[in-house]
This record gives sequence, C-alpha cells and structure tokens, in this order.
Amino acid sequence: MSIESSRRQRKRLQTESHLAATAFRLFERHGYDVVAMEQIAAEADVAKATLYKYFPVKEALIAHQFRVDIAAGMTDRAASLAVHPTFDARMRYLLAESAAWHSARREYLRHYLRYLTSQAQYDSESIGKKPAETLSRQILTHMFQDGQNAGEVGTEQTAAQIAWSFEYLLFGAIAAWLTDSSTDLTQRFLAAFALCMHGVAMRPSPERPTPPPGGAK
Repeated sequence: MSIESSRRQRKRLQTESHLAATAFRLFERHGYDVVAMEQIAAEADVAKATLYKYFPVKEALIAHQFRVDIAAGMTDRAASLAVHPTFDARMRYLLAESAAWHSARREYLRHYLRYLTSQAQYDSESIGKKPAETLSRQILTHMFQDGQNAGEVGTEQTAAQIAWSFEYLLFGAIAAWLTDSSTDLTQRFLAAFALCMHGVAMRPSPERPTPPPGGAK
C-alpha cells in the first residue's frame, strides 16, 4: 500500500469513527428511533451526502460501532481467554462474556440483526464472490480452528464453515431472546453451542448384556 493510500485509509477510518461516535451519543441521548440521519450529519458537522457516503443506512452506524466494541472487547479479554485450557472452556467463557455484552445493547440488536440480514448475498450474481465477514465470524473461525488443531473439533467441515453456521445459531438465539427476554441469554448461547457440537440426534443407549439362560448365577 502506498503512502497516499495509507493516508486515505486512515482518514476514512477516522471519519467513520467520528460519525459513529456522534451517532451513538445522539442515540443514547434521544433514543435510536427518534434520531434522524440529518441530525447525525448536523451534529457531526458534515454534509448529509458525506454521512450517506460512509453509512448508507442508519443501521450501518450500529454495525460499525459494534465492530469497534467487539475488537476492543477481544483485546481486553485475551489474557482471560488464554487461561482456559480447552476449546470447550474458552468457548463457554467467550459466550458468557458475549451474552453480557449483547444484553447491555439490547435496544440496538433488532436493528443490527436486520442490517446483517440485509447485507447477506444470496443472489446468483454473488456466487463465487467472497462474502463479507462479520468480525464475530472471524473470531469464531479462529476459535474453531484452534479447536480443530487441538483435536477437540472435527475436521469434516472447515473452521470457516462451522463458524458461519454457528454464527447463525447465535443470531437465532438473540432473536428468540428479544422476543422473550425472561430466559437468560447466556443459557441460549450455551444451548446453541451444544447444538453445534452435538446435534439433535438421540444417542443410542448402551445395550444391556443378554442374561444367560436361567438367569444370572
């Protein structure tokens, strides 16, 4: 990357961070549904066209801020994560922390999920193109890859394929929790993890040995 390209990239990231931080100050002050894009642009002291250039829809501001928060959270928890000796223990710790993080941002989650769904590409023109990855999926891919390397996770699918499926199980858990928050989100996440690791098929019970004729002696 050239010096000029690097400078443009830094400028873009600075602008995105400024716009997202401004938006969230307004969201916290007035409520997400009340704040309009025009209000965000005015507060950030940029032209409305500039805001739409970086964030075409309001939900994109949430996605950007969540990505920043998730990255910072993973950095803060790296040492604690490394303490857990197994893949299972690390995932359970991470899912509990993730549930607490999501719970603190509950009012934004339905908008965030709607944005992620709108960004998914299923049409024929997208076939063969690399899909955009969420940061959470990148983290999950790394976690499952470590599990495979340690022999704790099967290799019938790639770590990326497992992470893709598991991320959608977590989205389903969040959507169900938003509908009925009387249940604990951590437990919903752990149930999704159990489903990912063990499936739903009944495990055959050990067969009892056939007693000898005439009964046991």
